[in-house]
Amino acid sequence: MHQPVDLPRLIGDLIREGVVIARTGATCRVAMGAIETPDIPWLTGRAGSARIWSPPSIGEQVLVLCGEGDLARAIVLPGLFSDANPAPADNDSTRIVFDDGTVLQYDPTERHLNATLPGGSITLQADDVVVLGNLTVMGSVEVSKTLTAGDDVVGGGKSLKGHKHKLVQPGQGISGEPQ
Repeated sequence: MHQPVDLPRLIGDLIREGVVIARTGATCRVAMGAIETPDIPWLTGRAGSARIWSPPSIGEQVLVLCGEGDLARAIVLPGLFSDANPAPADNDSTRIVFDDGTVLQYDPTERHLNATLPGGSITLQADDVVVLGNLTVMGSVEVSKTLTAGDDVVGGGKSLKGHKHKLVQPGQGISGEPQ
């Protein structure tokens, strides 16, 4: 079988490494040495009934997949670690790190899920939220509607359900402090 003289070049044109230099909507431009792509789409984890939006960053190293070597029909495969953007971990954990210091991490060895959001806030919107297990809050709690406890409420060591009052008088008297 006769092999075209430029077959190695054609194969080399199918997949190239580059760096994202601009992003508009769901497309980006990539510099590959002296070559710059037009606006081309990037590959995402899902783009149907479930959609994931995590655009490549300016300066992120990517692969450009060029069917038949045609840059106008190329797509970007983001996510190559580099000196400018090193890997955020070197173990079996799954870790997502953002530039502002936010970290989402799951460590399968410790079976621990961690979310850190320095100086930010979290909104959870649902009709019902169920926590199975103990809940520790290391700050103030504000409740805008009814707070219901199925067993007891203890504050300052005093049980709401089982405390006693001293100096109780019949009639309209006011009881003393709980014991």
